[in-house]
Amino acid sequence: MLKHRKSIVGLDIGSSSIKAVEITQDKYDFVITGFARVDVPNEQSRQDALADLLKQGKFRTKRTASAVSGKNVIFRYISMVDVPDEKLASTIRLEADKYIPFDVNEVEIDHQKLMEVTSPEGRPESRLLLVAAKRSMIEEQTRMLLEAGLQPSSVGIDSFALGNAFELGDMVSPGIQEGERTVALLDIGASKSCINILRNNTSHFAREVPIGGYDLTNAIMRRFGLDPVQAEALKRDPGEQLDEVKEAVGQVLEDLGNEVNLSFDFFQNQFDGEVQDVMLSGGSALLPFLEENLERIFEKRTRVWNPVEGLKVRSDNVDVEALNQCTPQLAVAIGLAAAM
Repeated sequence: MLKHRKSIVGLDIGSSSIKAVEITQDKYDFVITGFARVDVPNEQSRQDALADLLKQGKFRTKRTASAVSGKNVIFRYISMVDVPDEKLASTIRLEADKYIPFDVNEVEIDHQKLMEVTSPEGRPESRLLLVAAKRSMIEEQTRMLLEAGLQPSSVGIDSFALGNAFELGDMVSPGIQEGERTVALLDIGASKSCINILRNNTSHFAREVPIGGYDLTNAIMRRFGLDPVQAEALKRDPGEQLDEVKEAVGQVLEDLGNEVNLSFDFFQNQFDGEVQDVMLSGGSALLPFLEENLERIFEKRTRVWNPVEGLKVRSDNVDVEALNQCTPQLAVAIGLAAAM
């Protein structure tokens, strides 16, 4: 039925696992036609893990959208003299060395126009989000995908993929996402957390915080004297030790919450708006007490969201039970595929 429809695989290459979701657009429907998730024990096993994932996923297409993140990706919020849209990209390229710590010839640059403002001198200006990523990192990832037999279609940024997934959810299930509210998406991955603040479903702020699931696991290791495998298992299923685990990771969640609150303050000062809801995703979103703890820190309604909600699933090619078990971890992969 979907043989001639447009398909793409959203590939989230995380530090502890790789997630892939194939989405096929069938007229007005977006259908999950392939899914796989594999763990990555270490950096040396990444290529083998990717090969295992492709075998497991039984994807119909080799077209792939992936993303980069980390210290070689820079976010900057700038104001500059208003110029016509057709000249904006070239103007930003000329001005970029003022805002990024890399040689401008070594990076790929993208931007998003956020709003038009008036300078204190009365000049019309544009407020922009400037994103720069090291070209060598993009080329290395592209090479890995080509060696795996894939066809890289685009390379995005994790934080923006979150926004794409959220907008897709609002499109396939209108009203579920309460698009008129200002929402912060917080994806807590293994080595970092991504933030994207949406106003009326348009991204106005993005940032990465170097705190994630590894920090939670390390806190449990220290508290209980466990090795990494044991601590990870206890984090995922604390059982009768729930209160002790909650106490062990309390400071890590406080540190993460404080960093996120700084982002909320910046957004409020820059855009004269307040975040009303926080939507959680990522592997650590499965922690049973996460919503409660972060809601207390943020003093905002906080809940885990399901990026698969509203999407149809091709159950004859997708393990629906496995998909449902890890839906909070799929926001980046779905957002990458959504930008087909």
